[in-house]
Amino acid sequence: MNASRTLFPGAMGPDGFISCFAHLMPEEQIRRCLILKGGPGVGKSTFMRRIHASLCAGGEASSLYVCSGDPDSLDAVAVPHAGLVVLDGTAPHVVDPRIPGARDSIINLGQCLNEEAMRPRLSPIRVCMDDHAACTRRARSEMRAAAAIRAECAETIRACIDERRQARMTSALIASVLDAPQQAAQPRAVRPVITDALTPKGVLCLIGESAYGRVIRLAVRDLMDAGDVLRRVSAAVSAAGYAVEEHLSPFLPGSLLHLGIPALDTLITTSDLIPAEQTFDLCACLPHAALLRRECALEQGAASVRTHTQRAVTALQQAGQLHDELETFYVPNMDFARWQQILDETLSSLA
Repeated sequence: MNASRTLFPGAMGPDGFISCFAHLMPEEQIRRCLILKGGPGVGKSTFMRRIHASLCAGGEASSLYVCSGDPDSLDAVAVPHAGLVVLDGTAPHVVDPRIPGARDSIINLGQCLNEEAMRPRLSPIRVCMDDHAACTRRARSEMRAAAAIRAECAETIRACIDERRQARMTSALIASVLDAPQQAAQPRAVRPVITDALTPKGVLCLIGESAYGRVIRLAVRDLMDAGDVLRRVSAAVSAAGYAVEEHLSPFLPGSLLHLGIPALDTLITTSDLIPAEQTFDLCACLPHAALLRRECALEQGAASVRTHTQRAVTALQQAGQLHDELETFYVPNMDFARWQQILDETLSSLA
């Protein structure tokens, strides 16, 4: 795999925030966990970037976790060789220490704020926060509507599938995956990760930035759910003694979009963003005649999903603008000399 990976630590889903903050790095590898606190504009993302740059100056393996609400910002970094995780522990992904003192520490960047200067701005800050929350609720409502239509269409397609043919294809896929030579042993585990999310920039897929040496594509039609196949492969690979990474779908709760097997340097993906050395066409399991009678309804469903998704993106863009407005209340009241001192002390403690 690439030395540096880019993932989402969480994502907005139809029913709320989907979090993988408990899975940023295998628990047994974590020796230090720094939880950053503070409001918008206090420099949490920059703080993480500076730590990452210092510890990975030689290109050491690491994971950068970008914020789905602002893909230009970081929500966490994981540096395995240092046993370190640094993360943003504020809403909507509030995180508190699990092993205080011995491993986990809170770094409150809000202590660099001139609170006395901010108190007269309480009213406009509150209004801005309320408006931001309203935009987020609107985006989630649109996601929920899209998810309901997506689930209905996926069920329509599933009812048409030739199950015997799909079972044979799944068995062939499992055999192909397990035929690969093992590159590095890993503890057997199933780890959830997120590489796809709805963002103010639209639907983003980061799978190309977490590419494996071997890529197998599952070819699917629009609104077809490959989650059942991927979970069967995941169970078989896990039973064979390999750790797997299950890439969660924020768009269809309970489903998967991709599956990674790190020890086999293999990725199974439903995306066409990266080249694949092998393809399994799940569409071949759909009898044309059975699908033809439902094609009109499926096309209408796909159009509705696109409409609701675009409305959700627009709401997130408005939320992003309000977040930028919130930062204008905080940034001018930050003591960045003190912020730098905290960063220097943190880096010194990690040396």
